[in-house]
Amino acid sequence: MTEPVAERDLLDAAIDVLRARLPPAWTVERISLGGDPIAKDLLIKAVQPGATQTVFVEAKERVSARDVQLLMGGPWRRWRKQMGNQPILLVSRYISPGVRQRLIDEGVSYLDLTGNVRMVLDYPGVFVSTEGAQQDPASGKAGRRGLGGAKAGAVVRVLVDTQPPYNGGEVARAAGVNEGYASRILETLVEEGFVERERFGPVTAVDWPRLIRRRAQDVDLLRGPGVFSLIARRGAQALLDELASKKLEPSPTITGSFAAARLAPVAPPALLVAYTSTPRQLGEDLELLPAEAGADVLLIKPADQSVLRGSAFEEGLRWAAPSQVAIDCLAGRGRMPVEGEAVISWMQREQSHWRYPSLATLMLRDRSGPAGHGG
Repeated sequence: MTEPVAERDLLDAAIDVLRARLPPAWTVERISLGGDPIAKDLLIKAVQPGATQTVFVEAKERVSARDVQLLMGGPWRRWRKQMGNQPILLVSRYISPGVRQRLIDEGVSYLDLTGNVRMVLDYPGVFVSTEGAQQDPASGKAGRRGLGGAKAGAVVRVLVDTQPPYNGGEVARAAGVNEGYASRILETLVEEGFVERERFGPVTAVDWPRLIRRRAQDVDLLRGPGVFSLIARRGAQALLDELASKKLEPSPTITGSFAAARLAPVAPPALLVAYTSTPRQLGEDLELLPAEAGADVLLIKPADQSVLRGSAFEEGLRWAAPSQVAIDCLAGRGRMPVEGEAVISWMQREQSHWRYPSLATLMLRDRSGPAGHGG
């Protein structure tokens, strides 16, 4: 019986990485646990007499969130049942940010060959944490480099706003993108642990709070060719009241701090953010002043209509959907990210008020036009 080359190389590389990061007098040795003829686990020894720790090691060339789920329900569960709180280390060529967070949540250490390392031992006391690549160096596939852009945003909004199950083709149609693009986005999200999907089957679960945060990382709310930074002569709140009384058509869609304050107030909002197809003209009609700094109004021409999906017309104003408000706040400045987290907390408590029970309900809501929140 011979050990697969890929696994042997991964273990050898892991030992080299650990030796470089642990104190010089410490040692890392390969051992065999449970009578396995192949020495594929580790023994770490400190300089103090008797200060040793055995580590159960899982080496996989590629690893996804689905793999972690299966391991937690299989070999890792058995190991913990037999050995108690003995540490587990996952070793791979590359481990994505989503998978790393899932491993942290499960109390599992990890190490990849790009330098992402987190190892926690009780005795000897060890905490090693370093960052490596945030994207898979071996992946050159289009559409797997992030969640920036209007098309990715449309897919994210569908996944966040709608309860599964649904398949890739249905997501593509709801988001208005081609199936190949939606499939690549879903593949990335499955690998990073944001989405659970049966093999070649439907999406069964979406970690929508983390997906909102992930999307926000690739959004720059404050910059872009369609963003106009302005100052309201009588302040942002007075401008909002004016917009409600004017009943403009088409009505701008309010997002950001003022929209967040309706759902989960943190502090009096200061920056008024609105999507409009005519930001320059609207700014002139409202007699707003251009601002190089100190703006209290942002008018944004949306790159895609998906940011307006699920908007609600209430009290004379059109308000962005909660998921879009959360994304925009997290992508903002100052206290806006705190406001975004408050919106996510509200969304977790009130899913029936905003999340659609099916894609059919979402599509029906699109045809009927803005009203109250989905649910």
